[in-house]
Amino acid sequence: MTPFFVASARLQSQRDAIELVIQQANLSDREPISVALLERGEVTTSMGKFQSSRLRSMGNDLFDRQGKVVDAALISDVLLAPSFPSWSPVFMVERPTSPLAVTAILLGATFLALWLNFFIPYLCIMITCAAIVLPSVSQGYFSVAFVTTGITALLLAFGLLIQLLIVLLGARAGWCAVAQTLVRESIRLRISVSFIAVVLIALPLLPVFIDGSSPLRYQIQTFMSRSLDIAYVCAACMTLTLGCATVAFEIRDKQIWQLMTKPLDRFQYLVGKWVGLVGLNTVLFLVCGLGIFIFVQWMRTRPAVDDFDRIAIRDEVLVARDVSRPEYQPLSRDKLEEAVDSVIASDAILKADLDSGRRRFEDVRREIAVQRQVEFQSAQRRVDAGESKTFVFSNLLAAKKLGGTMSLRYFFHAGGSDSHSSFPVIFKFADGSWVDRMFIPAQAHILMVPTSLIDADGNLKVEVMNLKYDVKGKNFIPGPFTFNWDQDNLEILYRVGGFEGNYLRGMIVNLVKLSFLAMLAVCSATTLSFSVACLLSFSIFLGGSLAPFLQQSLMYWTSGADAGSIESIIQVVVRAIAVVVEFALRPFGQTSANDLLVRGRNVSWDRLTLAVFVIGIAWTGTTLLIGWLAFRRKELAVYSGQG
Repeated sequence: MTPFFVASARLQSQRDAIELVIQQANLSDREPISVALLERGEVTTSMGKFQSSRLRSMGNDLFDRQGKVVDAALISDVLLAPSFPSWSPVFMVERPTSPLAVTAILLGATFLALWLNFFIPYLCIMITCAAIVLPSVSQGYFSVAFVTTGITALLLAFGLLIQLLIVLLGARAGWCAVAQTLVRESIRLRISVSFIAVVLIALPLLPVFIDGSSPLRYQIQTFMSRSLDIAYVCAACMTLTLGCATVAFEIRDKQIWQLMTKPLDRFQYLVGKWVGLVGLNTVLFLVCGLGIFIFVQWMRTRPAVDDFDRIAIRDEVLVARDVSRPEYQPLSRDKLEEAVDSVIASDAILKADLDSGRRRFEDVRREIAVQRQVEFQSAQRRVDAGESKTFVFSNLLAAKKLGGTMSLRYFFHAGGSDSHSSFPVIFKFADGSWVDRMFIPAQAHILMVPTSLIDADGNLKVEVMNLKYDVKGKNFIPGPFTFNWDQDNLEILYRVGGFEGNYLRGMIVNLVKLSFLAMLAVCSATTLSFSVACLLSFSIFLGGSLAPFLQQSLMYWTSGADAGSIESIIQVVVRAIAVVVEFALRPFGQTSANDLLVRGRNVSWDRLTLAVFVIGIAWTGTTLLIGWLAFRRKELAVYSGQG
């Protein structure tokens, strides 16, 4: 590991030297450092001269309105990009802590294998892997080498951690014995082994099948999306299936008779089964989580479209960002009722349907109210040619304290949303400054905004103008088309943390949700057969996962059946059930973390707290209580009086 240590230390010293110099730059004073950076893309330090044509092309965007450098880390990354050794993955030399961490993991795995008497198989697997990888690398088959190394590393890590878990569950407590038995059972049953194998084999294969010609940030987002979903869904399916099977089959095959005759009560039995499933999921997520993280870092070494693409990975993907969106005012209740009454009064056909009873009055009013509310808010997100509208982004005090810049993300529709066309837009701020841009419809764009524009109350005012600045005439002319956007396509994004902490919080949220599913499966199987317990558990899992979509569907749901008909009654009953299910399982869907990680959004501590206390403690504890009360009343054995 010595070459990695030396290379990372050298790059860190150069990075510190560059950032120390450019922090002194001030374009307002025409200071020599800032002039060299602006005109030649050059920085001279005690460790040498660094230059990049990319920095020269960025020009004034490198500096804020006070003449200070906007992002010193960005400049150092661009300048040092050619200095990274080609023989090493970027993450291994990007920071001096990386080779230390890798060395610690390798040494820890070796000592763990020795302690668990697993060293000989460990060594044989490593030798076999090397026998495949080394010839593959020498022949240029890097994909074969990568997949082989990845699968081997994941399988070894999973095997070592499973053995460690079995040792840790070797205590004399009854629930520990039940948990240890479940873990041993999981690595023998084809049900659980199949799901585990899919995860451990699929993860290293995913990067190979991702299109390498697309922008690198999209490649990484695609891999993260697929790998996180595969790991979570497979773990959930394994948890539900194994949890139902281990209890239901022990009751069916009367194996539980032997357990209940020992000093083991039913509460300990349920807790032991749950602990075993949680331990198995923890091992699986430790291996998968670390594997996904390492694969993401490896994918960063792939060729990027340009330096901006590589910078976007750091600032838009592998980051934790909070979001602020403008508040669009809803139509007041009085005006909404007035609009609904006006529509009904002016539509003779609709009045006839109501009078004849073919349509229910409540359904019609709700349908019209939803339409009018949507139209009213859509009008606020539409700017006609030559017009402008002002929007306020609130709760930005945290961004103001952090300083630096924020990202104004906009995704507009105009004309026929032709990707070969471009249209003008001007953003004007509270201090009177403005920026004109050309946007391509139906594509996301980013405008960097300094945090100094945020007022003392944490608000940022942005006026969106459908105008074009005529340089020759030095005046503003109306844009050619009206443009509009969806509710979440005009937003302010600002950095609140790094990818590592955000990724860890996301993994914990997923693990907490799996712990609830484990308890649900175990308690369901205490009173239900295997098939019925699986049906109930999977239904709750799917209902909770689809709760956000169910909520949106209920918002726009209307009935087209005749009032009082059997079809209408059935639809009302179904809607009532859907409302109850959505309300009861809403936290399960609200705490989803995978999509946030893929988009570089912050998995907040509030979200993590909601998952831990509501799902991890309240739901899991309530399920355990209900399952225990039902289980203690179940007759596990009835003596027939014969034999």
